[in-house]
Amino acid sequence: MRKQLMFTSLCLLLFTSACQRVMKEVDQSASLQVASIPDYVVVTLKNVASSKLMEVAGDPLYNKKFGDQAKLQQWETSLSDGKVSRWQKWHLIYRTTVDNVKYYHIRNLHSGKLIDVPGASDSIGMQIQQYAAFPFLGDQQLWRLEEQSSGTSFKLVNKGNGLALAVANGTTANGAAVIQENAANESRQLWNIAVEEDDTYRDDEVVRFFNRNESEQGSVAFDQGNSILLSWGSNNGKVLWVTQDAWDGTSLTADDKFPCNYFFSYGNSMLLQPSLTDWNNLHTPNVTIPGGANGRPRQVCTIQTDNTFAWPGVGVEIGDKIYVHCGEGSGLNATNQSLYVFTQSASTTWQTQRTLPSGMSGQTAILYATGMAKPGDGYVYAFGSETVGFGYESYIHVARFLESNPQQWEFFNGTTWTATPNTGAGSKVADGLGSSAVSYLNGKYILMTMDQGFNCDANRHIYLATADSPTGPFTERKAVYTINEYFYGQYARYYTPAIHPHFDNGRNELLLTYCLNYSACGLDGCQEGVIDPYYYRVKGIRVPYAMIGL
Repeated sequence: MRKQLMFTSLCLLLFTSACQRVMKEVDQSASLQVASIPDYVVVTLKNVASSKLMEVAGDPLYNKKFGDQAKLQQWETSLSDGKVSRWQKWHLIYRTTVDNVKYYHIRNLHSGKLIDVPGASDSIGMQIQQYAAFPFLGDQQLWRLEEQSSGTSFKLVNKGNGLALAVANGTTANGAAVIQENAANESRQLWNIAVEEDDTYRDDEVVRFFNRNESEQGSVAFDQGNSILLSWGSNNGKVLWVTQDAWDGTSLTADDKFPCNYFFSYGNSMLLQPSLTDWNNLHTPNVTIPGGANGRPRQVCTIQTDNTFAWPGVGVEIGDKIYVHCGEGSGLNATNQSLYVFTQSASTTWQTQRTLPSGMSGQTAILYATGMAKPGDGYVYAFGSETVGFGYESYIHVARFLESNPQQWEFFNGTTWTATPNTGAGSKVADGLGSSAVSYLNGKYILMTMDQGFNCDANRHIYLATADSPTGPFTERKAVYTINEYFYGQYARYYTPAIHPHFDNGRNELLLTYCLNYSACGLDGCQEGVIDPYYYRVKGIRVPYAMIGL
């Protein structure tokens, strides 16, 4: 629960004109033909009969548009931040060819889920839904695009049952169901496809990875979620996840909730994912240390005497060692910061040592929990945040240490490297907002910063900026996402941004995560007699590299 220690602390060129519009319907002069459809493209789907867009149904104030089995409907164009809302935007994703026919997944950008025929049914008039992608190519989630003779519209036909998507009764009403019918020459079954700019979307596979709902799984709900790609020995290719306050699976009720009178099981933990592509959370166990920190079996960093928290986060691997920053304190106030050294082994039981590098430890004005980057020049660059502006702004600072000497830190003062950290605007390398993260990819240092997420303000954006050097300058930050989670109708609290550059999905998209904090302003975390783990789990989004020049 870093909270930045609260108050102390592509557009790809798909078509020549596609990047110059928010939405442009395909017409005779810019017709989208089946043969020319890219294998991966963002579109809107407008019904020819009603001139309304296909979208995911449900009340966004109660997160209904995120869920499996949420139904599809039509609605007039909805705008968010001046652009078409993500629940009305879709990825067409080519998946396979059968008998010379191309089939696609159609994925919603808001939810990250696919258009799906419920139960693979062939029932005429059944309303279509969204659902998580299967681990195999299921026919009920595959769609062919049948181009009409006019060249301006398509039928969307399911591979499994051969039925076409239509607006029920061809009505123009908002909220009319998207259903399946026998294919016919009816305008209610025709869809205009408009190419959209590449955009950020929710990575549902990542979100589901953190939905750990088995009692034997150890850490099942937590805030924070930093990842470190490993290369040592038998752990080569595995990923270490670092969490802060965590609930144990033994606290789950029969319906996968927490009792209201329960509290965190441990103050921090670590998980070991078997590979970059294995998102089955049953395969990801806890990493432990002998005896457990503070006598808690799955806790790995020790809460110091007279303190109430030890919150690890960013880290880096050097040889068989992993160096992880840990913020220490009481309540929401920092008292110190340390550098934990974990020694890897072939098992999931590792040795650890708490160290106190001079300059970094012994002060809390700059908390070096914002990022660690190892660009290959022999140094590790550690980024820290200095809170200003009552928690709504921050100065981003940078320190460094040699890979060969992690205990000897240097601190950038605006012009050179010194033995002690320097606060204030003169030594900052960038400006941040309420909480920030820094990482490195493709020769660029990447700054992720989010609006203050604890006071339930209307500004709920995630921004990115880049720099060629760890000392800046960073580009002007660009808004790439708006957090749309709500807690029982109110803005959900959020925090703990993280960047995960090693999770390359082959589509030039950067994985970012943030966490919710199980409450909202004026609403306690206990609702309807339980605490819902959904609101205390990591959420993942993907940002196209081209949006930020990576």
